[in-house]
Amino acid sequence: MRRRLPIRLRLAIASVALVLLVLLITGAGVVILERRSLDESLAQEATLEARSLLAVASHADLGPVPAARTDAGADEGKDEDDGDDDEAVVPDLNGGGAGDTDPDAAPALAELDPSTEPYLVRRSAADNLLAVRAPGVAAVINTKDARGLVPYLDDPTGTTTGVIDDDAYTIAVARDANGVTAAAGVPREQADDRLAELVRALLVAGGIGAALTLLGSWFAARSALRPLTTMSRRAESITAGRLAVRVGPIGGDDEIARLTHSIDDMLERLETAFLAQQRFVQDASHELRTPITIARGHLEVTDPMHEDSATVKAAIDLAVDELARMGELVERLLVLARAGELPAGRLRAVPCNALGEAALVRVRGNPERRWELRSDPADPAALVDHDALVDVLVNLLRNAERHTAPGGLIRIVVDADPTHVTIAVEDDGEGIPAELLPVIFDRFTRADAARTRDAGGAGLGLAISRALVEAHGGTLTVASVLGVGATFTIRLPRSG
Repeated sequence: MRRRLPIRLRLAIASVALVLLVLLITGAGVVILERRSLDESLAQEATLEARSLLAVASHADLGPVPAARTDAGADEGKDEDDGDDDEAVVPDLNGGGAGDTDPDAAPALAELDPSTEPYLVRRSAADNLLAVRAPGVAAVINTKDARGLVPYLDDPTGTTTGVIDDDAYTIAVARDANGVTAAAGVPREQADDRLAELVRALLVAGGIGAALTLLGSWFAARSALRPLTTMSRRAESITAGRLAVRVGPIGGDDEIARLTHSIDDMLERLETAFLAQQRFVQDASHELRTPITIARGHLEVTDPMHEDSATVKAAIDLAVDELARMGELVERLLVLARAGELPAGRLRAVPCNALGEAALVRVRGNPERRWELRSDPADPAALVDHDALVDVLVNLLRNAERHTAPGGLIRIVVDADPTHVTIAVEDDGEGIPAELLPVIFDRFTRADAARTRDAGGAGLGLAISRALVEAHGGTLTVASVLGVGATFTIRLPRSG
């Protein structure tokens, strides 16, 4: 069998996995939104640069020149490259400086505003790349690195991304009605660095969050599962001889506390059933041992060689009677064991008035009692085993006969409601003591412990009756007032 991880560890792992999943989704969303925001900012900056350059080259006035993004080494880099500001302006696609002016190109440069070159020279210290070109004229750039920007002058207007000298740029292209085209490239390095820092911050925050979640969930699970540990330890101590031990109580009203109450209720029922089973075994053993002891005792002391035949026959008859009583007891125990097994083929709709009449026919005959059947005019029916239910009623009637004085009344009352039928056996006899009512249907229970077996039976009749009624899906209850009488009521589901 595969070994399973402890519950607390599984809860901790599940919590960490959930937190990491949430952080991953949230972090991915933040990164995507930040990337989009940075791309929009770079696109706006590149577009502004391109339009500003186009405005200068096209004789338009759009206000002050955008501030150059410079650093301490920008001018130094320009000086190292060209030596003076004029060398930063390249009038051809091959990268020649301003001093390499071609005589054929001079008229073409006149198509650009004269302030274009000074503007580009001033912008040569910036990180941004600039390039401008009039129709049929060589492109003019602000730095040598801007040579890679020249091919984009042929692209449609708008923004795009590209790589120039192994560096990523956001490139914007602008064009006026006369065909003058300006391009600006804004480096993406700072934006990429900012995004990388954001990712690192999210990873650090995620790691810290996962660690805190692991610790918190571990201790929370440990605290939540502590009652289960206590229950497990107590349950291990419960054996067949220690059914009085309980796994609770556990404080609170959560799921574990309710589980504890349910288990304790189950243990209480098991203890009751176990004690009843022990009592049943003891009672059954006593009931079975008594006739054997009596029969054996009489047979052992009987001497056929020295006693007259009448004495021997009396001893034998007594032994036979006791053995017959034992056989009857065993048979009733078997009936009790099989009481819950009613064959489905024996069930049929039987009028309950007919059940009462059949039971009275079997028991009537003692003229010292008054017998009565109060039937229901509607004659309700129930789905029952006819013989089994008649046996139950006969047993209840015999029980009433034993506890009713001569002249007493024993009555069967049949009644019904829309869903159930009730058959009550009433008597006006001596009644049942209140302390005996809760256990009257237990096996080997007699209404009078001092009563002889001949008068009181073995104490199995009511237990068998209740088992048979419950096998039909009904109930058998008792109500009694000592000295007034008792009423046993059978309640069965109505048929049809």
